[in-house]
Amino acid sequence: MVKRTSLHSPLHRIFWRPAAIGSAGGLLAALVLPLRSSAVTPPVSAAPRLIPHAPGTAAHPVLTFRTKQTPSFPAVPPLPDSVPDAIDPDEAGIVGLNPAPNDDIGLGHLRPTSLSSAGPNAPQLGAEWLRGVALPIYPTPESEHWGWLINGWLVPNDADPLAIGRDAAFSMVQTDQQIYTFPVLEVRPDGWFRFQYTPAGTAWAHTSHLDLGAVSLTVETWEASLESAARIQFRRPGLSQPMRLAPTGTAPLQALVGPNSIIQPLDLDGDWLQVRVTQPAQGCTPLPGSSTEEGWVRWRSETDVPLIWFAVTDCQTGSRP
Repeated sequence: MVKRTSLHSPLHRIFWRPAAIGSAGGLLAALVLPLRSSAVTPPVSAAPRLIPHAPGTAAHPVLTFRTKQTPSFPAVPPLPDSVPDAIDPDEAGIVGLNPAPNDDIGLGHLRPTSLSSAGPNAPQLGAEWLRGVALPIYPTPESEHWGWLINGWLVPNDADPLAIGRDAAFSMVQTDQQIYTFPVLEVRPDGWFRFQYTPAGTAWAHTSHLDLGAVSLTVETWEASLESAARIQFRRPGLSQPMRLAPTGTAPLQALVGPNSIIQPLDLDGDWLQVRVTQPAQGCTPLPGSSTEEGWVRWRSETDVPLIWFAVTDCQTGSRP
């Protein structure tokens, strides 16, 4: 059975900034593989939007939700009548791991609170952490709950459980060499957030429900995640990108960052990221005559679309906090 813990989880490091996220609303449903194509009837989700910060709060606060349950926090819905045994998701049925340049990846991601260190026996490699998750999901914040993500399964109300990646195709992104996570498209000040979990489906969940399983979850912005990454790359491969002396588009050009570069993040200032660039390089190896410079690159566009992503190859080992 699933471990039941306190009904609290902080919304970690969400910095409120009004934005327009450029994709149409999805369907709250598993994209069921042909074997189970009639198993789920999909209700429709709303178009994505980022809700501005609540009145009376700072423009970029760090918000936490207190352990004491308040009337604005939804009650935990009942578990399925029969909770399936925990299984590892079939990663052959998980798509979208390395997002294309035009893919909407939202404003952050839903991930395990604790990321295990690298190693062949790490318990959270890939999507294996989903075997310890228990999260109720909803078509909208105002609706009754629709089902559960639990023990590596999608369990709709009054329908057969669907094994993640085997019976239902799931959509996740690979945020480093060890972990797959769900893009978060929308966050509200009351703790409700919307995430994409199938190629055509989105669901709502609440931050007060992120600690119900053996694996605790958190919502993290791309700012926080990319700033702490070991290595990054531009989302549009093959194009040289400007690196400037200061975090502004009018600052003098310092260098052009080519596609064959090692780019390490150092600091973040709004839409700009300070980086250390070694180029040219082949994979993790600087080529003869290479040089290393530090400067500023734009990591997010004027329309709040991330311009960089985690590098396919991590040139150093270590663990994230």
